[in-house]
Amino acid sequence: MPARQFRWGLVGLGRIADTEILPGIRGLDGHELSVVVSRDRAKADEFAASHGAGRGTTSYEEMLQSDDVDAVYIATPNALHAEQVVAAAAAGKHVLCDKPLATSVSDAKKAIDACEDAGVRLGLMFQTRRHEGMTEAVEAVRSGILGRVVMAQVEMSAGRNLPKGWRTDPSLAGLGTINNIGVHGFDLLRYLLGAEVVEASAMVDREEGFSVDTAAAVLLRFDNGTLAYVNANQAVPYARDDVVLYGTEGRVLGRNLSRPRRQGSLIVTTASGESEHAADTSGGYRATLAAFAESVEADEEPSPSGVDGLRSVELTTAIARAIETGAVVRMPGS
Repeated sequence: MPARQFRWGLVGLGRIADTEILPGIRGLDGHELSVVVSRDRAKADEFAASHGAGRGTTSYEEMLQSDDVDAVYIATPNALHAEQVVAAAAAGKHVLCDKPLATSVSDAKKAIDACEDAGVRLGLMFQTRRHEGMTEAVEAVRSGILGRVVMAQVEMSAGRNLPKGWRTDPSLAGLGTINNIGVHGFDLLRYLLGAEVVEASAMVDREEGFSVDTAAAVLLRFDNGTLAYVNANQAVPYARDDVVLYGTEGRVLGRNLSRPRRQGSLIVTTASGESEHAADTSGGYRATLAAFAESVEADEEPSPSGVDGLRSVELTTAIARAIETGAVVRMPGS
């Protein structure tokens, strides 16, 4: 809980801002929504009124100069993120950025450097880490009850909900469903395993008329030896949204827990038996907003951090190369 009122500004008023971020801020004690920014003044005013913001504006620069904004949430098209992070840092604002941090590794590094130089905190909205059940899954891995995790699998889909608007434009989105959905799976695996990817390969499908991927099958090798498969797609109507960790001594199954607003369960199976409890993924966004504010108040590195954002961009860059070449791509420094 913030020690004082924590004041937010938000730029980019798309669906997630409307359904998750703005309601999430309003639902947190000690948090205040000061300013919302859109290129459309009527939309800015409408969102401000409907979500209890102090005001709406069309000027990001005006918001950054506001004394009643402690932190900025960036929810604009992917290609704009890094530049807007840099601008916020220059204005002395902390930043929680929607994924991905950038559409290139160089831009992701610029964003991190700008925040470090300005002494502000940078976090990423990888909210899947805070879905119910994920803390217990991490504990199962760290405790050793699973033995060595040999294989991991993440299935995640938005249903048959093909990319729309700017998400269909590679110059704004970068990759398609990989940047929209898949990056959550990649970050979740890093978090659960406490390991880094050393190799990646991928195959994608693009529905007719699309310039970006609409379904992706990604294979990863981690530096602890774990092999992983991520199925990320927006192309099928009846997908599973499961997370599975297969160890030499046990298994963790997060049934229906990889996507927001799901009701599922966490099942841990070992030689001593099986335990299961219900889990709800509805609170991931709000929990990540709260945790970011707490890290700012405590002057601590957020989780997920800017570095987590950079690792994600490094990985999606490698995946893009794997798609283009058909090769298994090694990560830089591995």
